[in-house]
Amino acid sequence: MTAGTAQAETSNVAVATSGKPGAAARLVLAQATYHEAMRWGDAVMLLAAIRLARTVTLRPPTGWTKETAGKAVSDEAGANAAPSDPAAPRSIAILQALAGEDPSLQDLVYDLDAQLPHGRQTTATRAMSDLAGGQADVWRMALSGAVPSELGLIGDGDSALGLTVTDDTGSVICAFPPAIEPGLCRFTPARNGFFSVTVQNTGTDRNSYSLIGS
Repeated sequence: MTAGTAQAETSNVAVATSGKPGAAARLVLAQATYHEAMRWGDAVMLLAAIRLARTVTLRPPTGWTKETAGKAVSDEAGANAAPSDPAAPRSIAILQALAGEDPSLQDLVYDLDAQLPHGRQTTATRAMSDLAGGQADVWRMALSGAVPSELGLIGDGDSALGLTVTDDTGSVICAFPPAIEPGLCRFTPARNGFFSVTVQNTGTDRNSYSLIGS
């Protein structure tokens, strides 16, 4: 899933979009890199994912509200209780195992495990939720005008999740079809206003996902 926008004449989105990727984009990229690293057993990719994820500090949301709609077709627990966390100690342990007897990789893993990230860390907001198959969560949040915004969706991989962002006029800002991969919506509101973020679970297994804002 990649970033995308759709603009209408009355929609609350500026013509000029944000430039540099922010904290949510970093976490989505870290997650995608982590998945590929695990898929191929690639220690270098996993190292990159861990480094990227550890540059972001997470905090709980303020002022976000959520309503769940739809009838659950199933609430079966999936194989994963939560999205994988590239910054977690478990990821370091996996990296150590993948490094094996390679002294260069072992040194990099040691440095990563022993040191905290240098410089000022960026901050992102994270909300976590469990969503049954067939249901949708609708999040409401206020965003500031002329300030670049990012909204990232990271699922646990047990089912495909769709992501739709609309403004207070009902105009669609971003719309992504259901996918296992993490998704990212980047845009700049033209004015202060409320936005709705809909996360839809089209599968049968319950999905424990993270919604990231920055």
